[in-house]
Parts: sequence; structure tokens; C-alpha cells
Amino acid sequence: MGVQANWESYIALTRAKADSHGEVAQYWDTVHNFLNMLLIFLSAATTMCTLLPVNQYIPAGLGAATTLVSAISGFMAPSNRRQAQMESSRAFRSLMLKMVRCESEREYEELWKEYNKELLSEPFLPKKYKVKAETNFSMSPEFVLLVTKKEASIAGQMACLSFEGGSMGSNKYPTSTRTPDVLTDEESEDRNSDTGDKSKLIQSNDR
Repeated sequence: MGVQANWESYIALTRAKADSHGEVAQYWDTVHNFLNMLLIFLSAATTMCTLLPVNQYIPAGLGAATTLVSAISGFMAPSNRRQAQMESSRAFRSLMLKMVRCESEREYEELWKEYNKELLSEPFLPKKYKVKAETNFSMSPEFVLLVTKKEASIAGQMACLSFEGGSMGSNKYPTSTRTPDVLTDEESEDRNSDTGDKSKLIQSNDR
């Protein structure tokens, strides 16, 4: 898998990310519109009930419901969530289009850097909308050459070390472990007497 396959994976991933964030943005847009319409309806009903001669508990109940819906809307902030998802979807789609128009290696590497930055800043995606694209990435050709050279260099160094270790082992000669003979006192006296007898014989012969 080379640069072309990585390029295709980039296009597939950015397109899937853009579509997922777009779907989540549509969901939050629906929630935002529903809550706003509900608030408008409850506010109008509350105002109408206060003007009509109805039971006092009805306007009070409608007012409480209006407050509850308003609090839920403020807590969930569907408008902000929709905006964040739309911006992320727009960013991924823009990266996809830039990669389609990529014409240089430098631009290709910069687009991968931008993609990694966008991954760190993208908003949360629910499990239902997560991207399930199975993509196998590979090293660039330049890095493959670098790794191959490094591995070959290490293999050569290991072979040299093993060869040197074998040659040093074959050149070793066994050393003698024989200890010098140690003479007892009686043996030393006998040896001294023999030496003295030999010297006397030599002197007599000279005479």
C-alpha cells in the first residue's frame, strides 16, 4: 500500500467524517426547531389563558411548562451544537476537496497535518454516527527506504560482531594448569646429597 492508497483512504475518511457531522448537525437542527416551536406555542397559550376567564391553575401550569422547556433548551444548547457540527463537517469536506486538487508532495503532507489537527478539535460524535471505515495505512516510500537501510545496517553490524566473537574463540589456546612440584624436606636433602656426591666424584677425577 503506497501513496495512492493512502490518498484514497484520505478521501474516504474525510468524506465519511463530513457526512457524519452533517447528519448530527441535522439532528440538532431538528431538536432546536422543535424546542423553539414548543416554546412559542406554550408562551402563546399561557398569554391567552391569562386573558380568558379560565381556571387559574391552567396559566400557572402552562407557565411552568414553558419554564421547563426553556431550561432544557438552554442546557442542551442545540443551536451551538448544530453550529459546531456544521463547522466540522465543512472543514472535513474542504480537506477532501483540497486533497482531490493536490498537485505536490508538500501540499500532500500539509493536508495530512491539517487532517490530524482537525481530528483533535472535532466535536463529539454519537455512537450511531461514528465513522466505521476500515482503512489500512502504510508508510511512505521514503520512510520505507529509511527503515530498510536501518535494518540492513543493524543486521550487518550483528553479523560482524558474531564473526569477531567466533574468530576470537577459535584463536584461544589452552593454557597449562600444571603446578610446579613441591618437594618435601627429605626429598630436598636427598637431592642435595646426590649433588654433593657428584661434585666430589668430579673433583677426584680431576686429580
